[in-house]
Amino acid sequence: MDFYVWLIVFAVLILIGFVLDREIYFYEGVHLGPRVQAWLYDRWSKKYDKSKRESQLRDNEMLAQPLLDALKNVPEPFMLDFATGTGRLSYALMSQPEFRGRIVALDLSQGMLEQAASKLSPYLNRIELLRHVSLPLPFPDATFDAVCALEVLELFPDMDGPLGELTRVLRPGGLLLTSRGTEESGRRAKVKSKAEFAALLERNGIENVQITKWWKLFDRVTAMKNGSSGLVGPRKLSEVMRCPSCRQIRWGKEAGAMKCQNCGKELSITNEGIVLN
Repeated sequence: MDFYVWLIVFAVLILIGFVLDREIYFYEGVHLGPRVQAWLYDRWSKKYDKSKRESQLRDNEMLAQPLLDALKNVPEPFMLDFATGTGRLSYALMSQPEFRGRIVALDLSQGMLEQAASKLSPYLNRIELLRHVSLPLPFPDATFDAVCALEVLELFPDMDGPLGELTRVLRPGGLLLTSRGTEESGRRAKVKSKAEFAALLERNGIENVQITKWWKLFDRVTAMKNGSSGLVGPRKLSEVMRCPSCRQIRWGKEAGAMKCQNCGKELSITNEGIVLN
């Protein structure tokens, strides 16, 4: 009898190990909540770029140049790089002399942002790094000329939530750059056909959807928010981020911190320049 009990226990442990391994390494903690995801990415951050080397080889051609072409009538775009990770997109853009805009690079992982800060150190006069763990985003409506969210929608329990927020902070007529997980990614529960993905974007107020082959696991997707409005132009983070306590935008700078001039809430700033929201 004891033999069968131990056999069952052993089988259960193997099953639990398989489920955890698949959840953590295949789905990147998508079902474990943003704080666990942040912890996982902190652990992976120093080796993360090595795992993405194949997809980064053509970043200038496949990401930076198409963005510059789409923003040719926006001389100094103000951009949100959502889920920036180690800053690959921001780096690709800043490496182009034609790009004269400003970027808020946001991620839930401080470890990933520390890698981004090292990579982006020559450009930190035009890039601000923000750790923000969960939705909603701390910005008013129509804050950005362009919003970028690459290889991230699949990491949410559903895509409508993040898309709704990304669209909200994008100005009417603004550019959305995102990605569609392909059938080769193996994440069958998260894969949407091109038609389904386009319909999802359109349901969230996005039009002119263009889906282009990028690399084997993801397609590049560009689109525009319905409507039109004036250009936002370059802003500083302190001019657009709501205080997490009082929701006002009245920031002052102190040593190693941003301080809300309305309620006194302080947000620490790390030595790397990362604002911890």
